[in-house]
Amino acid sequence: MNIRLFLTVLLLSSFTSILNAQQKGWFIIEQQEDRYGNASSQSVFIQGQQLRIENAASVFIIDLENEQLTLVFPVQQIFWKGSARQLREAILNSLKQQLEEMIARLPEHSRAEADSSFRSELKLLEADNSDSTLSVPLKIEKTNTFDTILGFVAQKHNIFLDSVLLETIWTSKEINPYSGINSALFRKMTSIFRPPSRVQAHRETDLYQQFTRENMVMRSVIPTPVGESTTEIKQIKGVPIPGDFFRPPPDYKNARIEEVIAITMDQEAPFVTNGLKPEKTSPQNPSDEQQKIRPPY
Repeated sequence: MNIRLFLTVLLLSSFTSILNAQQKGWFIIEQQEDRYGNASSQSVFIQGQQLRIENAASVFIIDLENEQLTLVFPVQQIFWKGSARQLREAILNSLKQQLEEMIARLPEHSRAEADSSFRSELKLLEADNSDSTLSVPLKIEKTNTFDTILGFVAQKHNIFLDSVLLETIWTSKEINPYSGINSALFRKMTSIFRPPSRVQAHRETDLYQQFTRENMVMRSVIPTPVGESTTEIKQIKGVPIPGDFFRPPPDYKNARIEEVIAITMDQEAPFVTNGLKPEKTSPQNPSDEQQKIRPPY
């Protein structure tokens, strides 16, 4: 009887260990909304050094261990897999071609100025990093204001550049699914999806990166010329994630990179800044054509 009991306990212990190993993944839903009520959301799945980011039209799979990107487009039933460098070079070449065609169609007296402006933007993109040089130190100011978001206590922090409020964030130390990933490599691999911007500049600073490694951003409020843009975690839980979830469906076609880029230019790109997207740069008024929701880049 004691031997049977021992074997039963051993089997149960082994089963529990396997179950716990399967439940090390995370499922997160983030929602962004502007002052006009335009909203967009994305789902993020994290397992080890793999992330799967889904939005309304596409899926981005990021394998940090093998430094591979997979872009999946369910509507077209195609995918592309390769390195971040391959994708970056192809996107930049496509942008250069488009800009040259646009400049060629401009009146002759406007071409020189437009060419100079476009080349400056391309140079920043080609640098493979954000223009995060700040003329004055960034400051993250802790407040005594707290909120409970999805059952987790979150403290309010204001981020200032000199006396200018750049962003307000509510962060929690009680949970952080992003703490285990290689955040530096993730930013490098997805940098092509983060063109230089006001928000990106302060989020690339060492101070901000260190702070968000230690704290989970549960809510972000960014002031814009047309009102506040709010992003918030709407769901977060540990879930078992099968390995093939980080691979494209077997019946999807392996597309050429040119096909994928043509689609990517019109789709919403993945953004994970400790769980939150940057601000939308072109919020839409409800009276605008078809009340479209613009990508956050």
